[in-house]
Amino acid sequence: MNSALTLLKGQKGFSLLEVLITLLVVSFGLLGMAALIISGVRSNNIAHYRSIASKQTEDIADRMRANLAGVSAGAYDSLTATIPDSSDCVANACSPTQIATYDHSQWNTGNSLLLPSGVGTVSGNVAAGYLITLQWREKEMNGEVDPNCPNGVATNTRCFLTRFSP
Repeated sequence: MNSALTLLKGQKGFSLLEVLITLLVVSFGLLGMAALIISGVRSNNIAHYRSIASKQTEDIADRMRANLAGVSAGAYDSLTATIPDSSDCVANACSPTQIATYDHSQWNTGNSLLLPSGVGTVSGNVAAGYLITLQWREKEMNGEVDPNCPNGVATNTRCFLTRFSP
């Protein structure tokens, strides 16, 4: 009877150790899954911003194609990151240059609303083509500088460049 009691006491301690080891292994697995989920969310966020950037470059390109008189006049040759004041060309009749200013204002307003600290520029001319550049802040960059960005751009800034010829 004494040996059976001793055997039961040894088994209780051993199964407790097994439970503790199992809990440790499971907790490492759960931590790994949590890291995987966080990584997936981060990648999804980056893909979302790049998709918006792609659509926004298509937006200004379509605006330029719709206003070829403004393109020929050079009204789109150097659109800056600032949002200009413009008249409402939907409600009022506008010249091709005024339409270009309206397009610039609407486009950069959309950039600032859809992308974190989003701004866009357009440079070039009809003969050489245009370079459309979108910039936005991306905290997932961890202090890096995007090699696509021009010199002097702050860290954690992502740049999306598109060449375009109307």
